Amino acid sequence: MSSRPLSSLVLPRASLSKLTRAGYTTVQELRITSAESLAESLQIPVLDAEAILSLAQRPLTQTQTMPLTQSAASMASNTQKLSTRSSAVDSILSGGLSQGHILEVSGTPGSPKETVAINVAISFVEAGHEVMFIDCQNMTSPAKLDRALQTSQNLPPNYTRLVYHLSMQSLPELMVWLHNLPSLLDSYNDVALLVLNSMSFPFQGVHSIPAKTALLEKIKQTFTRLTARNLTIVITSQLSTKILNADGSSGSFDTGAKGIMVPQLGPSYLPPGKTHRIIFAAEGQRSGFIKLISSPKHEKGAGAGLSPSIPYEVTREGQIR
Repeated sequence: MSSRPLSSLVLPRASLSKLTRAGYTTVQELRITSAESLAESLQIPVLDAEAILSLAQRPLTQTQTMPLTQSAASMASNTQKLSTRSSAVDSILSGGLSQGHILEVSGTPGSPKETVAINVAISFVEAGHEVMFIDCQNMTSPAKLDRALQTSQNLPPNYTRLVYHLSMQSLPELMVWLHNLPSLLDSYNDVALLVLNSMSFPFQGVHSIPAKTALLEKIKQTFTRLTARNLTIVITSQLSTKILNADGSSGSFDTGAKGIMVPQLGPSYLPPGKTHRIIFAAEGQRSGFIKLISSPKHEKGAGAGLSPSIPYEVTREGQIR
């Protein structure tokens, strides 16, 4: 079944604009979203969100059909998936990472989340695409990235000209750079992949929840603009402990019944219609499990359909299987 564009819905222009800024691109993405989740994403009353979802559930009538222009049809047909160079990760992403989408990779220390980010960069360089690799914790030097690239047998002769590496550990520096990135890409319009390695690290000093929420909302707006121009984004992040009460609600160390490991930055900074979120749970130095916690087709809490945890193993050569 082909995807219906949001423009096929009879909605006020302001509502369509809010949906687009929140990362929704098709009616199908709305159909798997709860009213509460949509209301939170758009900052609208739940009743308004329910009205939008009611329209999304209605079948498309002939008078509503809006044919794609030639350029839009071309863009839809040219959507490609690139391998993460990991059979386990490719499997959980249903064949690889779609261009113009976001992949958040979280994991415990020692898990191969950084390897996934580097491997995606290798795939893009092999395809002749330019890559921006931003290191937010001084974990991946230009020399280390180059050594990883040289493990590929399919690099173009000019591959070093395709990779831009920046080190950025302070939060103000990162926020200013992200704010200016859409304009920067007007000059670097061949960049197809942005890697934000250890993006959660600069946020460790932010203890004010309102301040952190405001910063993450600004990042979400930037990511929405970037994916709209078909830029692919890979983010690595640490996990943090979330305390839950016995009934599943958020708790404290005094009242909580158990703790679970969750991505440190939460989901609020990610456009829901374009994002895949996976967690690595290491059970040893070279093995563990991968879990898909949300995707454009299956948002967290939207019901069945998410793949179960699948095992992974890191070979001596550093590849993830």
